[in-house]
Amino acid sequence: MDEHGSYLATRSVAKLARESLEHEVAAGAQGGELLVDFTGVDAMTISFADEFLGKFYGSVAAGDVAASVVLLQGLNEETLETIQICLERRELMAATVDGEQLKLLAAPEYLGETYRQAVVLRRFRAAELSERLGVTLQNVNNRLKRLVSSGTLKREKSIPSNRGGKEFVYTIPASWCGGVA
Repeated sequence: MDEHGSYLATRSVAKLARESLEHEVAAGAQGGELLVDFTGVDAMTISFADEFLGKFYGSVAAGDVAASVVLLQGLNEETLETIQICLERRELMAATVDGEQLKLLAAPEYLGETYRQAVVLRRFRAAELSERLGVTLQNVNNRLKRLVSSGTLKREKSIPSNRGGKEFVYTIPASWCGGVA
């Protein structure tokens, strides 16, 4: 993002940045795993964050952008706070790396805890996460649906067990876990 400057402002610049990002995703960059790096960005306006990330994450949640997972990195205190405000206003959430820890921004605590356990497991089925959290399978499936639609967790179809029906495997991309505990 630093190619747009160290201070990101105006909706018109944000729109160009978002369109460039959407084009990269449409071209199949990194198999749907997208890393947005804010290293070198000192600050941004809320209007920039809304036009760039608010609309981008809204499109991901609606299924209009084919990014399976998105991670924000290189955020400082200023940019983190601006993005948090933007996402909260739109009732969206995002995955970010803080030091070596993956976490969610603008998420309710129960989804934050679900994500923390998903990071520990890295690759899992809903039943495994249900057991780990001590909540019903239906509850975990509802949480996982929100995490997947927000672009914070990857979901792949798996071979169904004897029970039949659809089964999925959820993952945190391995490239995000390098050194992440």
